[in-house]
Amino acid sequence: MAFAVRVKEEQERMLYTKRELYVGIRRDWSRGAKILLVKKGASGDFVIASGALEKIVELAAMGAGERQLCLENNWYGRMVFFTLARFLKPVEVSRTALAGKPPALLNGLALPDDEAVAIEGAAGSRIVT
Repeated sequence: MAFAVRVKEEQERMLYTKRELYVGIRRDWSRGAKILLVKKGASGDFVIASGALEKIVELAAMGAGERQLCLENNWYGRMVFFTLARFLKPVEVSRTALAGKPPALLNGLALPDDEAVAIEGAAGSRIVT
């Protein structure tokens, strides 16, 4: 099973430098799950990257400062990725199997692995970290 997760502008730097992302939604995340990262652009939503999930760090395992940051932003944990592939040309959501889904559902949406693989294939070149 794969998931789509929305990334905000201010989270993007941490995503690419640390391979981490704070999340406010709970799903049945599992080690190795494929995560497609979706960002709002000027002309719609785009899949900007994909990653393989290593783990979720929950509030109880965080230091006081990080835990406070999460509570202030309504995040319940931090995703840590084994690998992250940044798409050099983001994929328009309107050209994928995610087309027609309400934008609010693109945060935490479960999708079959074959759909995730097709979206990754449409990205072409990528930078893998």
